[in-house]
Amino acid sequence: MSRPVVGLLVIGQSPRPALQEEFRHVLPAGAAELKLLGALDHLDEAGLAAAAPTSDADTLYTTLPDGRSVFVSKAAVTEGMRARLDDLARETVDVALIACTGKFPGLEAPGVHFASDLITGAVDGCLPGAGRLGVFIPSPAQAAACLKRWERPGRTCFAVPLQPDADEASVRAAAQEMAAQAPDLVVHDCISYTRASRQLAASIHGKQAILAAAICARFAAELSGA
Repeated sequence: MSRPVVGLLVIGQSPRPALQEEFRHVLPAGAAELKLLGALDHLDEAGLAAAAPTSDADTLYTTLPDGRSVFVSKAAVTEGMRARLDDLARETVDVALIACTGKFPGLEAPGVHFASDLITGAVDGCLPGAGRLGVFIPSPAQAAACLKRWERPGRTCFAVPLQPDADEASVRAAAQEMAAQAPDLVVHDCISYTRASRQLAASIHGKQAILAAAICARFAAELSGA
């Protein structure tokens, strides 16, 4: 029996070794094939430099194939995603995911699932009514958009900046800041956050936490039958 194929469209460039490793915790290599495309695969170094954010609202975080972390323009990513979605449609995949927790209004693709929708469903299911939601975000520039996205009637939402590639000391400091806010639930709101950082942070803030990559991987495993 052949393995199901999971198509992932990342907002930066492919491949994404660290993200693939996170998915492999749920989808081992023997269970499913991962096929990655990047919204900015068509850009060279100069193109990436030119795709820098122009404002806070235009800011997205991504990890490059060589492990470097960069902030990129949401407008540039959206333009690239339109082209890559056409490429993805030509691939033979069992499940297709947009591997970014950001919202992309106006970007639609039949049969393609957005990580932003999956993680929103998970959070709203776990904290449906009044409660305190703590959100780790990659950059302070994303705080306003974070609050707008996650606040609900009766829900208090607060954001704590933490780059997904942060060292242990930075994770500990951010987790202590999170703990001081006394959240009922914590969400790591970027596909680049890892199990290791979630586990370390949770050992300090002491609350249940949702990891975007894990939610997407489990969804892909379920729909693909892996």
